[in-house]
Amino acid sequence: MKKLEHSNYKQRIIVFTTKKKMFLYESGKMVKIINNIILGKNGCVKEKIEGDKCTPLGNFKLGFAFGLDNIRIQYPYYKISSNVYWVNDSNSEYYNDWVCVGTDTQDYTYPYMKSCSKIEWKDSEHLCEYEKTYQLGLVIEYNINPKIKKKGSAIFLHVKNKNYTEGCIAVEYNDMLYILNWLKDKNARIIII
Repeated sequence: MKKLEHSNYKQRIIVFTTKKKMFLYESGKMVKIINNIILGKNGCVKEKIEGDKCTPLGNFKLGFAFGLDNIRIQYPYYKISSNVYWVNDSNSEYYNDWVCVGTDTQDYTYPYMKSCSKIEWKDSEHLCEYEKTYQLGLVIEYNINPKIKKKGSAIFLHVKNKNYTEGCIAVEYNDMLYILNWLKDKNARIIII
C-alpha cells in the first residue's frame, strides 16, 4: 500500500480490478468503499488499444465531470448538449477530445475540450444518446497528454448501464453522485490496479 501513497494530491480513487471494488481516499484516509463496480468487457490491460473493450491499468489524473443531469457541484461540471461528441477516430485532429459542434466557438478550461463548425471525423460517441450511462460521468485522463493514435479514447467513470463497459469504469447512479459531490481537488487521481 505504501507505493500508492502520494503527497501531490489530496483526493484519490483506487480501483482494485480483481475485487471489483473502488476505494475513495482523502488526505490519506479512506472515506468510502464502492462494491460491484463494472469494468471493460475484455478485462483490464496495461497496453490498451482502440476498440479492445479493455479498461486501462495505471495512475491517471481525473478530468472534468459531465452529464445529462442538472446538478450543482464544486468540481468542474459540463452539461451535455446535443452538439457534444467524444471523438474516437484516431485519424482525426480531434481524437480523444470532447468537441462541441456548431457556429458558436467556446473557450474551455481543459485542452482536450474543443469547438468546431462541423463534424470532421468518422467515429465518435454522440454523448446525448447515452441517456443512462452519461447521466453523470467523469473523465479519466487516459491517453490525453500526449495523445497516441489507436491507444484508446473516451475512458470515463460513469453510471452503470449493463454488466460490462467498452473500457470505462461504471458504478451505480447514487455512487456516481456521491463521487461528484465528494470531489473537490482538481489534482485528484484514479489509480487502477
